[in-house]
Amino acid sequence: MTRSGVRKWIVMLTVSVVCIYCGGCNKQSEKPAGNYLNLALAGMAGSDGVTFEGATVLLRGSEGTPYASIYYGGDVKDHNKVTLYTLLPDRESSEPEPSGQIKEASSATAEQPLYSELEKKEGRWQVLSGSSLQEENPLPRLNPLHQLEELEGLDKKVTQETGAGRGVRLLRIELTPDGARKQLRNQLEQELSALRTQSQTKENQVSTQPQLKKALDGFWKKQNADLKRKLEQAQVKTIYHIKVDSRRNLPKRLAITRTISYPGDDQNARAETNVTQVDFYGYR
Repeated sequence: MTRSGVRKWIVMLTVSVVCIYCGGCNKQSEKPAGNYLNLALAGMAGSDGVTFEGATVLLRGSEGTPYASIYYGGDVKDHNKVTLYTLLPDRESSEPEPSGQIKEASSATAEQPLYSELEKKEGRWQVLSGSSLQEENPLPRLNPLHQLEELEGLDKKVTQETGAGRGVRLLRIELTPDGARKQLRNQLEQELSALRTQSQTKENQVSTQPQLKKALDGFWKKQNADLKRKLEQAQVKTIYHIKVDSRRNLPKRLAITRTISYPGDDQNARAETNVTQVDFYGYR
């Protein structure tokens, strides 16, 4: 991806945040919107495959300062197999250097390319052995099929918005506070469980050493307690926008904005907003 492409994603994601917070879209009748969403989800599930390209940016504080970003692409094959890989900026480009904020935000993908293979087995997405082994590999949670599937089981309000253009339908899905918190809790618990699984080998190595085993058990209990405490305090707001090809009922673009804030005197400074946008093309 060229640096112009990097800047394009930053601008597009920033516009998504502005649209959400300013509410600058007129809404149509709510009644059919849920049906349209179901059709789009069914259309995606029924496709043999699709190619996608996306980006995710973490913004911190009241000013939305970019903290980290990832640019990625991938493919869906045979309904239930997904590959994802990071996209890196073109270092040989003659274009001007990006701003300091964009440089900082791009640092997450500047170090080493990542790759993940996922397959849905018994209703759950599992990481296959060919994937990058880094504990901090974020690609599995950026699986767009899983992001869409999650919507089916969450409490939400679905509306249709105008101004999407001919042949395109724009759906806005806002999770209820309980639905947003439930989704975040499930994701964090899955990530914590994955880290625990990755550490099983080390734990087995010290299982014969009571003091070390006790220390590890205490560590995981503390992590679980900290997770529950943070979730109890957090205020979570999650909004999706799905652009749908109205003729084929297939998603063209998925945008997700999640803001997590904590009550207190410095609430705005402690807020984090994660914006993800992914485009789908080449349905098969």
